[in-house]
Amino acid sequence: MSVPTSAPLVSVLMPTFKQAHFLPRAVESLLAQRLQDWELIVVDDGSPDETRAAVQPFLADPRVSYHRLPHNAGLGAALNHASALARGTYLAYLPSDDLYFPQHLERLCSVLAADPGVTLAYGGLRWGYRFSGPTLRGEEAVGNEAQALDWPLASGQSVKCLNLLTLVQVMHRREGVPRWTERTEKVSDRLEADFWRAMLEGGARFAFGGGVTCEWVEHPEGQHNLIAGVPGGLSRYRAHHGIPSGEYLNFQPSRGMRVNERERYGRFAEQPLTPGPDSLKILLVGSLGFNPERLLAFEERGHRLYGLWSPEPETWDHTGPFSFGHVTDLPHEGWRAAVEEIKPDVIYALLNWQALPLIREVLDARTGIPLVFHFKEGPFICHEHGLWSTLTRVLRESDGQIYISPENREWFRLALGGETDLSRTLILDGDLPKLDWFTGDWSPKLSAGDGEIHTVCAGRPLGLEPLSELGQQGIHVHFYGTHFHEWFPNWTRTGLESGYLHLHPTVEPGDWVRELSRYDAAWVQQFASDNGGDLRRASWDDLNLPARLGTYAAAGLPWIMRENPGSCVAMAELARAHGFGVFYRNFGDLGQQLRDRARLERQTANARAARHHFAFDTHVDELIAFFRRVGAGPGA
Repeated sequence: MSVPTSAPLVSVLMPTFKQAHFLPRAVESLLAQRLQDWELIVVDDGSPDETRAAVQPFLADPRVSYHRLPHNAGLGAALNHASALARGTYLAYLPSDDLYFPQHLERLCSVLAADPGVTLAYGGLRWGYRFSGPTLRGEEAVGNEAQALDWPLASGQSVKCLNLLTLVQVMHRREGVPRWTERTEKVSDRLEADFWRAMLEGGARFAFGGGVTCEWVEHPEGQHNLIAGVPGGLSRYRAHHGIPSGEYLNFQPSRGMRVNERERYGRFAEQPLTPGPDSLKILLVGSLGFNPERLLAFEERGHRLYGLWSPEPETWDHTGPFSFGHVTDLPHEGWRAAVEEIKPDVIYALLNWQALPLIREVLDARTGIPLVFHFKEGPFICHEHGLWSTLTRVLRESDGQIYISPENREWFRLALGGETDLSRTLILDGDLPKLDWFTGDWSPKLSAGDGEIHTVCAGRPLGLEPLSELGQQGIHVHFYGTHFHEWFPNWTRTGLESGYLHLHPTVEPGDWVRELSRYDAAWVQQFASDNGGDLRRASWDDLNLPARLGTYAAAGLPWIMRENPGSCVAMAELARAHGFGVFYRNFGDLGQQLRDRARLERQTANARAARHHFAFDTHVDELIAFFRRVGAGPGA
């Protein structure tokens, strides 16, 4: 292939990863441009698919070059690599899943050539097959690009994306532009928006070229969906890009749960794994919920972990590969051969309804390995999603079952017609946090300083209304979690107007005790139960043990919940067993109880005394003994 000696007018940058099926369409749209003075720089970001083969037919054109990175480094790194190779006066972008219309390059080049003061030109775009416009934020953003970057999502907006301009619609001058943020610094669906902001803050001028000149293709594996979509999130992003254990991400979606993995999990980086003669090989199948680091408690006792993970976890859920620990992940294709090779002692299948299809697949494989099923939630949603038959089959055919509470076990015993073999069951909440977060870094109570009542909500504020009545009782609510503020905008706005709602960012597990122990008590879900003590009439609210309970337990906080006399409620039974439930009939009654300082101090003391029961590490030896009891390992 001959290399052109003269620099082209436009360098078209094509970052690509796992999109061999999209790529030919994108390149064809470039070949069809009216303006032909371009070069195409394809940067393959370590794709495991047939990307090289998809590009090969186009390499006969000397304007096309292909560059493969040795491993996946992320979109920002691929763009920086391509930019460094560019020779053109202008840079344009053609992600391999998008396409140009024939006039695109010509239109944007004419805008930049006509006005040397314009740094960046953009064409209008089409998306979702039926939407189009000059920007993703509408026509009002034209000429107001800097301000539009900070506009919130509008109600009914056709695309749930906070970006303003997509890569495919943009062309800018090559010189004097910032570098792209790389994955080693931050992962965000606002990668492009941050780049445009940096250009504007540096004095760049943007101009709309007029008309729709390209198409932005939306699909589940698009960057903004992988990072901030529903579903999407950290686990999907890590799995899609094959990010190995030991590589930490600063994961900062515009919406949803944010985490700096190095800050949260870095303390576990040097933790060795030293298997002993009685150690088990444990194959985890499914997902881990909110507190994935708890699995390190297995490794601390010398047990070897393997993971066969749900391929499509929810935004909040956690699956491998993880940045911490020594879990060996098994491929979805060929997992049976991998299991035959590693010969695990037990299959630990968990945790929520989304994992059931994978767990059923493993059960159907008849591996001969004991399978223990740990189910957290929930039976009723299995009805909704047509998974009830799968759930009941897994419960009947698994070698051991773990239920999150006695109430849940009894509910399922009744639902299965009394078939449950209680000797092959264990009671253990499925999403307990790790003991490392249960520090002794206690803080003074805010109420001791100002005489007010200060409560905390570190989750969805379900049933916590009307806030005006709480205000009348002088009860402050401290609401944690930026993503929860975003999910409940109307409730949050009303609460702020009352003067008794206070917003706080998400608190890291390492700060749970220091930050949350300042409060008098904590809110769990508020609801009225009508089961009358008959679990056949129980709702999911009656059976649920929310993940926030472990957070509250770490901080030694009493739980606030409605009094439901005569009903059986799992949370209430747990709180009563440990003596830290604040049960109220109405907010007036609650105010009186929270002003009874002697009583509240006793409940706080009980909560602190019981908190180790809510750490996963406390129960690991019992869990291992249960694995052995149902037939796992040499000690079975």
